[in-house]
Amino acid sequence: MADMLKTVKEIRNDDEGASMLCDTCDQDNRKVANARCLDCTDFLCHECSTWHIRTKLTKHHKIVSLTEFEMGMHNEELKHRAKIYCTIHDGEIAKIYCLTCQCAICHECLECDHAKHRRCSLKEEVRNQVTQVEKLLKRSSSKAAILQNLQTSLKEIIKLKKADRDRVHETIEKSCETFINAILRRKQELIDELQSVHAMEIKHVSADEDSVELQLSSLVSCCEFTQKQVLEYGTPKEVLGLNNQMTLILHQLLETHPALTYHKIEQIESIQFDHNPDACARVVRDYLGKITKRKIPIDERLRKVLIELDTYCVGDGTEDELKPVDGAKDGVEASEIRLLGQIGKQGMGDGEFESTPNIVVNSANEIITSDYDGTKIQIFHPGTDFKDSFITEMDQKIFKPTGIAILRNDDIAVCCEVSVNIWTHEGKSVLSFGQNFFQNCTCIAVNSENRIIVADAGRHSVSVHTDTGKLLTQFGSQGKAESKLMEPRYITCDSQNNIIVSDSGDCNIKKFDSQGEFLLSFGSEGPERGQFQGPRGVCTDKFDNILVSDCWNHRIDLFTPDGCFIKHIATKFDNLHFPWCIALTSNGKLVLSEDYSWSFKLFSIPGLDINVSMEDLITSPPAPKMPDFGQLDIPSLFNNKVSWWLTSSSLQDTNNNKGDEM
Repeated sequence: MADMLKTVKEIRNDDEGASMLCDTCDQDNRKVANARCLDCTDFLCHECSTWHIRTKLTKHHKIVSLTEFEMGMHNEELKHRAKIYCTIHDGEIAKIYCLTCQCAICHECLECDHAKHRRCSLKEEVRNQVTQVEKLLKRSSSKAAILQNLQTSLKEIIKLKKADRDRVHETIEKSCETFINAILRRKQELIDELQSVHAMEIKHVSADEDSVELQLSSLVSCCEFTQKQVLEYGTPKEVLGLNNQMTLILHQLLETHPALTYHKIEQIESIQFDHNPDACARVVRDYLGKITKRKIPIDERLRKVLIELDTYCVGDGTEDELKPVDGAKDGVEASEIRLLGQIGKQGMGDGEFESTPNIVVNSANEIITSDYDGTKIQIFHPGTDFKDSFITEMDQKIFKPTGIAILRNDDIAVCCEVSVNIWTHEGKSVLSFGQNFFQNCTCIAVNSENRIIVADAGRHSVSVHTDTGKLLTQFGSQGKAESKLMEPRYITCDSQNNIIVSDSGDCNIKKFDSQGEFLLSFGSEGPERGQFQGPRGVCTDKFDNILVSDCWNHRIDLFTPDGCFIKHIATKFDNLHFPWCIALTSNGKLVLSEDYSWSFKLFSIPGLDINVSMEDLITSPPAPKMPDFGQLDIPSLFNNKVSWWLTSSSLQDTNNNKGDEM
């Protein structure tokens, strides 16, 4: 009884140690209770207790003090008084239990609705249910011990993981130090080689310079001597005597080349440093090392704990096993989606990703991805096998790619935060534009006219450019009105060149024409059909139906071109978790990436392209709403059960009130 009183106080939100208050006093002037009526189950103060036994209707009720109540002196009497009354026939005590209807009934019920039903005595059913509860309690106690052991093992695993992290971190530091030392040694070798080559060139040039200087001085001296000593002051005899000698010397000086290295040349050698920035980044990425995961045997104690736990959590066909409830898919339509493969994992190698990949499909159904943290573009065959990759480098600068699209000539247009860069299919840079225009361009699309449409989350706008980068039009401003944009993260175009924007900040989809004029919007925040919780990627099918990736609802939704909900294409029950970017191949396959998975998935969806009219949507019946079998609110559940138990002895009055209402 002491525990029960404590529970009552908790339900009433009374402070621990506080006194119980009278149930019959005025609400604004309630006194401390010191007794309880076993018939009414009301807590009473001294004054109300006195009047309770004087009233005609309650004078035969039994009132006991809370001290006796708390000591358990009246437990047997309480059990005896706890009778169950029939919910159909007022005042009749239920002594029979209908197994077919799972309810307590009285003898009069046997003559009407329960005549042909299976039944047993109420006491027998109570004993059976008590036995079942005791079995469950016993199993729960055993599982609690197992969970404690598992908790201990998991804490040890956490310590092991931290040790692994520290060990790998130390290895990375040593590997990088070795790599850096090798780079520094090679750097010094190149500098020494540069100095040696430079010194040799200077030596040769200096020798040629000395030869030129010597010939120059000889020529100047000979000319001065001939001019002054011979021609100006020399006698005819001296002129005749020196003529042959001076003529020979001057001819030799004029005809001799002082630096034969530079005789009849048009070019000179220049020292250069041949290097490949792409190769440098690739070498560092591929040969410095990468983070991998390897399977190691688990601890024997943990293995035993997991085996014991499986006996509780894995169905074994026993009578205590919990059966799954049919239709527990929360009203989701059955789909024919089939997972064909999942490609990628976290890493820096080929076919691996360092962040959630953005996705586009080219005319050959090749899947092309951009990796923001990996700073690379990867190309996969239609069968999802890795084909090629290249670093997003242009003009010796590495860019971080976000959105990605394909131009008419299969060139790859990529959003790189504050610019849009274009590479060929082979990774050769073509052009870059928007360096002083964009603030945070996140997604890109190309329409049938080869126009480039860019979503800029920083400017809350969308801009349209030619394939050479010339700005044609820009629309959008910050806000939640129909034509405004809060956070335009993903865009696509339909066959009419309408621009469809996934506005994550406003939790809806907005549609504009090719000139930026607002057409319509659909969706709102929520888990229901046609609602979103974090809309991400968008794309269209051949009928211009709109596919939307609903990240936090874990599903892909299909809408008509006018924004009317058609169906869920894929949900969490199709092994879909946090869907991000989506794209369709020409043969009807769905490609999508998932956040936190560093990969993308390929699905086959028969009958994906659906041409739906408004009449079909109006006449088609809605899917039945199934109950939500999510996590149980355990505290509320126990609170309700305890409240019912505390008032069980007054069930007769409750049933009478219900009968009056009916």
